[in-house]
Amino acid sequence: MKTGTIITYLNGEFTETPKPEWILRAQTICNRGEIPWQAALTKVLNFLPVSDSIGPDHLDGMQVLSWAIPEGGGHYTEFCTPHHILDAVWVPENAEWLPFRTKHILPFLQAHAAIAAANSIERLAQHFCPALGHWPADQITHRPNHPPLPTALRQAARAASGA
Repeated sequence: MKTGTIITYLNGEFTETPKPEWILRAQTICNRGEIPWQAALTKVLNFLPVSDSIGPDHLDGMQVLSWAIPEGGGHYTEFCTPHHILDAVWVPENAEWLPFRTKHILPFLQAHAAIAAANSIERLAQHFCPALGHWPADQITHRPNHPPLPTALRQAARAASGA
């Protein structure tokens, strides 16, 4: 994406269009250091974002923030991790909001929910399977980015397995 453009969903397709005036105003406020980007956008649009999320504060968290643009300007959406904005899309036509939401936002959240569930299962397997004796501990791949389970939970697992 070029500096002066934004990804736009129009007529069922993604294109790049010049940034609308409300984004430029929010960037000006944000660049002055007054407030962070999403707060600047909320201030300019005078609308709190609607948030759809999968564990927003979790390691695998994903969030989709959507603002309604005043005066029939459609919707603006940001796809985010807990620390970064992955992408942003402007849907200028209100009639295209529901198709965009069902074809792009919901599948994005479903895919990340499946990833988060798989990561949680893997994390549980790392801690419980060796304790339960189903697999040797050397066959479990430990991931350094997964925090350890609480000690009490690990002790309960060992006690339940008879170890």
